This record gives sequence, C-alpha cells and structure tokens, in this order.
Amino acid sequence: MTMFGKRSKRNTSARRRRMSREDRRGVAVFSLCVLALAGLGFFALDVVRAPERDYDKVTLCNPSLPRFSQHIVVIDASDTLSPHQTHFLDTHLSDLLASAAVNDRFSIFVLDDHYNGLSNPVVDLCKPHSGEDVSALTANQQFVQTLYRERFEQPLDQAISRAVSGGEQPVSPIYEALSDVAALNHFDPAAENVHLTIVSDMIQNSRAGSVFKRGSAAIDQLPLIDLRRARTRVFWLDREKYQRYQTAELQASWQDYLGSVSRLEQIQRVRD
Repeated sequence: MTMFGKRSKRNTSARRRRMSREDRRGVAVFSLCVLALAGLGFFALDVVRAPERDYDKVTLCNPSLPRFSQHIVVIDASDTLSPHQTHFLDTHLSDLLASAAVNDRFSIFVLDDHYNGLSNPVVDLCKPHSGEDVSALTANQQFVQTLYRERFEQPLDQAISRAVSGGEQPVSPIYEALSDVAALNHFDPAAENVHLTIVSDMIQNSRAGSVFKRGSAAIDQLPLIDLRRARTRVFWLDREKYQRYQTAELQASWQDYLGSVSRLEQIQRVRD
C-alpha cells in the first residue's frame, strides 16, 4: 500500500507538470493570436485614417497632405482661339497636369465681357491620386481611378473646350481679371508656390484702359496690384487681325507692368 501510494503521488505530480507545460503552450499561442489581431486592428485603423483618404468631397483638396503648388490659369475668351492655339493650350495643360504633384490645386478662370473681369472658377480642384499610384491595401483602386477621371480630368477638359470656343466680344478686361485674382483671395494659403498662367492676346480693352485707343500707353497707366506670390507666365496669342496693335512696345509695357506686380518668368508668343 505504501509503495502504491508513492507511485500514485508521482503520477499525479507528473500529470500536473505535463498539464502545466500544455497550459503554458496554450497561453503562448493565445497571446500570439491576441497580438496578431491587435496588429491587424491597428493596421485597419491606419488604413481608415490614412492621410490620402482625408480629402474635401467638393474640391478634392486634402488638408493632411502638403500642397506644393497652385496653378491659376486665366483664359481670355474674348476671341476664338485658332486650331493651333487650342492644340498648344491643350498640350500645355495636359503636360502641367501630368507633372503636377498629388494635392496640387488647379484654379481655371475665364475672362470675358459677361463678368467684366474674372469668372467664377470653371475648375477649382486639387489633383487626387490616380488609380495607378495608390496601394491596393489602403485604397479602392477602381474608386480612385473613377474619382480622378470624373471629378478632375473630365471637368478640366470640358473647361478648356468651353473657354476656347467663345466668339469675338467687345470687351477684354485683362487688368480687371488680374485685379480680381488678387482682391478676391484666389491664392491658396496652403500652397507653397503659386503659378499664374495668362492665356490672352493681351489687348486690354475696358474702362480701365484701351489698347485700341491709346496703344501701349494704356498699359503704362494701369494701377498696380499685388500678385507678388505668383510666378507669372504669359501665353501671348497672336492675332493676324490685331498685328498693328500687338507691337513690341505693347509687349514691353506688359513685361514692365507684370514684372512690377508679380514674379514674371516669361512672355511666350503663340502663333495664330
């Protein structure tokens, strides 16, 4: 009996040791599962809260991402663009769009006599991710591609088409449009750089001054405005019918004026 009792105690002790090892193994496995689930939970939370998802539903601008540039384009629709000029503008804007960073802002305005200055923006959107440059882990690629195409790419194309198809109009308020850019706070404060592109024949014709009446002197007497944040480029649309007005003196006057109110980079002539 004594020997049996001793063997029984030893067997019970061995079972306890075996159960203890199994318990420890189970606890370890359970702990690893908990850690894995927690990691997945944090990953899912990061995906939901990812900065690229934090965009404005109207402008597509994302306050959580840097905005390197704002591209302001003022298109003079007071006269119809020639086929070459239309192609040139389309190519330039397409290249600009392709080279722009995600979250760069595009603000496109039309200048015509309906507004006696600047229109409301026909496009005012930030460039979103395209479906090609997002991760399948953090975004629905098809949704992003549709958003890019329907909310950004197509409106831009439509705006350009509308702008270049206008007919001849009696007023060309170039100065007023540029004044509106400054006075109506169209500069994006979040943008590190502002690029202003003016697409026009540069024949100012309004109450502020008329090239038809005074030639280049009409530009020399324009009031100064504050466009100092902007790097300015002019695509000067040559018009055969306005050759006697689009003189070297007029170009020099615009160069002096725009150079005094902004950071003028270039005036580029675009043939008719």
